[in-house]
Amino acid sequence: RRVAELPVHAGMSVWEIYRRYPQTIEVFLRYGCPDIRRGAFPLIMRVVKLGWAARMHGVSVSDMVRDLNAAAGVR
Repeated sequence: RRVAELPVHAGMSVWEIYRRYPQTIEVFLRYGCPDIRRGAFPLIMRVVKLGWAARMHGVSVSDMVRDLNAAAGVR
């Protein structure tokens, strides 16, 4: 498998997910995340793990992982 085909998981940084799968930006925005492409967010999101970001926004980690993987086209 190529690196880009790896499934999204809660331990990945938000930035890593976005960089591998730019089409996931819509999922992040739908879940209430700020636009990670703007301002200081690209730097901050390099260290923020998806699981932590989901909890911070009060959303289900498993639902977010499922939707990100669907948007990325991976299982």
